[in-house]
Amino acid sequence: MEFLRAHIRRSKIGDLAYSVINALLPVALLLLIHNFDSLYPALALVLLSKWRILALRPRFWWVNIKANAVDIMVGVSVVGLMYLSMSSLPLQILLAVGYGVWLLYLKPRSDASSILLQAGFAQFLALTVLFSLSTVVNDLLVILACWVIGYSAARHLVSSYNEDSIDLLSSLWGLMIAQLGWLFYHWTIVYDIGLPIKIPQIALVVLVLGFVVARLYTASKSDRLSESLLRTMSIFGLLLLLIILLFSRWDVTI
Repeated sequence: MEFLRAHIRRSKIGDLAYSVINALLPVALLLLIHNFDSLYPALALVLLSKWRILALRPRFWWVNIKANAVDIMVGVSVVGLMYLSMSSLPLQILLAVGYGVWLLYLKPRSDASSILLQAGFAQFLALTVLFSLSTVVNDLLVILACWVIGYSAARHLVSSYNEDSIDLLSSLWGLMIAQLGWLFYHWTIVYDIGLPIKIPQIALVVLVLGFVVARLYTASKSDRLSESLLRTMSIFGLLLLLIILLFSRWDVTI
């Protein structure tokens, strides 16, 4: 019993230390970006914070990288958004708070709704940052990054189910995002929401498409896919896409 009590105490201390470190990480990122006026030190800290990925034998590294890809995408995206928001300290603080919520609340959750939200959130943030910087990034790198973003988001969702074709389905979604990335790279439309950060159209389009596809996929895995649901989700997705397109200024591109 004494051994069990000591183990429980150590577990609680470890959990507390882990929570404190996660709470301090967004603050450290914000301070690094302000002090160095560069995103590279903050990016290095995000990658260093994932040191446990490489704590096992090398043969497990690639598996761990794929399993943690969504978390890495969110961290890198938050750093990118903070850097793009250098002119607005309140927005940077809001981003730091949001990243803290991700680390402490959303990331540890494993229920179906949370996993869907994690994948969609990471994909949206990553595409927003990528296309905000697309004017200074080679087109091939943008298309490759789109595939990685789509693959990682899809794999995060699909791997939570008893799926035999995880890599195939994830690769297909990544290919679709890469194709959209090629199209939107040559005609990037952004929405000005009155903040230093502009929302690229591709992020909203992929968000809608991803939600519809993920909703149908999760329904199929729980034997709830029906003609009615397929029709409802298709109409819902088309209406949202039409709204996005109708509120676009086609004469303004970057």
